[in-house]
Amino acid sequence: MIRIYTFIILFLAMGRGSAVNAQTANHAATAQSFISNLAAADYEQALDLAAAAFKAKVSAESISKIWQQLNQAYGPYESVSLPDSIDQNASPLTIHTTFRDYVVPLTFHFNSEHEIVGFFVQQSPRVRGDVKKSPANFPEEEIKIKVDGGVISGNLMTPKNPQTGMPIALLIAGSGPTDRDGNNAYGLQANSYLLLAEALADNGIATFRYDKRLIGESVNFETSANKVVFNDFVQDAVTLGQFLKGRKDFGKFYIIGHSEGSNIGMVAAQQLHPDAFVSIAGPGENLAEILETQLLPDPNLAKQAKPIIAKLVKGEFVENVPEELNGLFDPSIQAFIISSFQVEPTEEVSKLNVPVLLIGGTADLQVPTINAELLKEANPNARLLLIKGMNHVLKAVGSGKEANLATYKSPGLPLHSDLVIGLVNFLK
Repeated sequence: MIRIYTFIILFLAMGRGSAVNAQTANHAATAQSFISNLAAADYEQALDLAAAAFKAKVSAESISKIWQQLNQAYGPYESVSLPDSIDQNASPLTIHTTFRDYVVPLTFHFNSEHEIVGFFVQQSPRVRGDVKKSPANFPEEEIKIKVDGGVISGNLMTPKNPQTGMPIALLIAGSGPTDRDGNNAYGLQANSYLLLAEALADNGIATFRYDKRLIGESVNFETSANKVVFNDFVQDAVTLGQFLKGRKDFGKFYIIGHSEGSNIGMVAAQQLHPDAFVSIAGPGENLAEILETQLLPDPNLAKQAKPIIAKLVKGEFVENVPEELNGLFDPSIQAFIISSFQVEPTEEVSKLNVPVLLIGGTADLQVPTINAELLKEANPNARLLLIKGMNHVLKAVGSGKEANLATYKSPGLPLHSDLVIGLVNFLK
C-alpha cells in the first residue's frame, strides 16, 4: 500500500482559550516543559500550559492514561530534545521524544497566545539504533542536511577502517512511513537497510541512509503532507547525492533504491550521474497498473477502484472515496498518487547510461520478479539478478506466506547471502 504518512491524533482542541499559566512564550520551551511535566506525573502542571479549549476536553486523568500508553508502546520515557535549525516559535512544531525503544516525533499546535491547543504522534517513530544494532558496530555519524523546505536526517556509516577515496552509496527507502533502517510503526521491524549498510561497510563501502521527508526524524518541513509530490522525494535525493559527491573523503558514488526508492533513485540518477545504479525490488510497471493488479483478487474493490484510478491518471482529484479504499486513495495523499502515476519505470531506466543492476527476489510477495525482468527489457545493458528465496525485506525465506511475513518482524535475521554477494561483486 502506498501511503506518505499517517497520524494518530491524540488531542486537537483548536480555538482560543482564556489566559493560562504559560511559563514561556517560546513554543519549543513550552512543549519541552509539557513533556517534562508528564514525565514527572505533574499532569495538572502540564495542563496549565494548554489553552482553555484543550483543558475542557482533556482531564489530568485522561492525559495520564495517554502518557502511560506511550510508555507501554515505546518503552519508558528517557528525554526530550529539539531538532537542529528549526523555528522555535513555529506552529505546528515537532520535537523528538526519546523512549527506551523508539524516538517519537511529537507535534504541537499553539494559538496566538502561545498556549498548546493540541498535540499528536506521527506514526513513524524511529527504532532506537542502540537497541537493535548488530554487534558489528561500524562507525556511524548522524547528519542533518538542508533540502528545499526542511532538513533531512540520516546516518552515514563507514567501514571500521575508513580510507580516503572509499566508495559511498545513497540508500533510498521504499514507500510509506518506512524509516532509514527499514522499519515502521505498523509492525515492520526487519532492519533491512541497517543490515544492508553494515554488509556494505564490511566490504569497504560507506553508505548514507535517511528518513525521507515527513518520515522519522525528517519531519520539520514547511510543506504540509498533502502537498508532497513524487518530485519532492527526487529532489531530496539529488540534494543528498550532491552533498555526498562533494565530500573529498569519498570516491565512487552509487545509488541504491529499494521498492519505491528504485523509482526515486533512477530519476535522481539522471541528474546525479552516479558510477552505478542498483534497483532492489523496484517496480517495472506504472503505479496505476500495479494497484489494479493488486486489487484483482477482490472483484468488489477492483470494481470500485477502477474509476478512481482512471480519474487520478488524468490528474483529477476524487473527493468521495469508499471507506474500504480510503487507505489507498485518501484525498490527503492524492497529489502524491497523481504525481507517481506519471512515472513510467521502464522509460526512466532506459535513460540511464551508467552501470545498472536490477535485483528481484523469487519470494517477494509485493514486487514479483517480472518487474525486474521488465526493467531489464527496457535497459538491455543492465545486469539482472534474480535471487531464489529472497522476499521483499531482503531475507531468505522458506515456503508459505506465514513464514515469509514472519521475517518482517525479525530484525536479527540476516540478509539473504546471495544479495550481499551479488551486490558487492557488482559494485566492486
